[in-house]
Amino acid sequence: MEEYPHLPEYAQSFISHIEKKGRKKSTIKRYYYDLMDFFAWLRVMKKEDDIHIIQNVDASLLNEYFLFLSKQREYSIATSKRVYTVIKSLFQFLHFKKIINVNPFLGMEQNLREDTHFHEEDFITDEEFQQFFQMLSSYEGLTEKQQKYRHLLIKRNQAIVSLLYRYGLTLQELTAIEMKHVHFTQKQLTVINKDETRRLPLDDSIQHLLYEYKETIPDPIRPRLYSSDRFFIAFDYQRGTFRFDYKNYEPKPLTVIAIQKVLRQEIRRSGIRNGISSHHLRRTAILNFVSDGKTEEEVQEWFGLKSQLTVQRYEAYIKEKQMI
Repeated sequence: MEEYPHLPEYAQSFISHIEKKGRKKSTIKRYYYDLMDFFAWLRVMKKEDDIHIIQNVDASLLNEYFLFLSKQREYSIATSKRVYTVIKSLFQFLHFKKIINVNPFLGMEQNLREDTHFHEEDFITDEEFQQFFQMLSSYEGLTEKQQKYRHLLIKRNQAIVSLLYRYGLTLQELTAIEMKHVHFTQKQLTVINKDETRRLPLDDSIQHLLYEYKETIPDPIRPRLYSSDRFFIAFDYQRGTFRFDYKNYEPKPLTVIAIQKVLRQEIRRSGIRNGISSHHLRRTAILNFVSDGKTEEEVQEWFGLKSQLTVQRYEAYIKEKQMI
């Protein structure tokens, strides 16, 4: 289809299908651009967008995509709903044509209909986390090029995972950390979520980890003290060093999508159950905090939660576990 190039063949068949149904040209063009965005994201996450990849897309991966749109792209609810309709229509078409065996949107919508109670699989166990964390420093299952530069990324990845699991930061909060937000002398971390700011105390182990990571970055491209340079920065395997944005003259920051990719790769390497994500790490951090007897106000303040109802969900889960 020459008018709408660069889509996989199965997606072009879908566009042809909606054209034959008499959709307006403007509607078809909107579908095209929404699909192009989705496949660009899929290629970052999975390296390919061929039919084998699309046949293995599940509800968990789709949830990551729509979270990316709302948090990283800051799409409005209306825009996200529009994109949801487009991607859902594609998968309905592929399922109808028997190109895929299962429509992953059925799983997504089932999750939306379920109650708001937590279940064991919503959290990561201590054993799973230890197995996952240990793999961050392992060279097992890496390519030769990855092994060559692994020593430069161990502390960065350990620091990211620790802030997710022990401090319950969101991916958006992680990527927003600037050098001026890490107060090594005061042992504090400033966390910014949109217009809200909170300060968290750093214990010795996490402070040491953050400092070690910073020191692995060569001086010329290291985030500058007290500056707005992003603290967590990307790595260039081609050049074997951390990335630097010479246009803006600052280290190139890690994005939410890049961290999601790192987590997926490391979780797969560790051999723990599929589907574990940053949400499991944050939820477990909140659960541990509530289990330690913190008040609802303390939990809200630490994690930047908007409502006490969220905290009460964790309290209800703990009570249910104690009754078993």
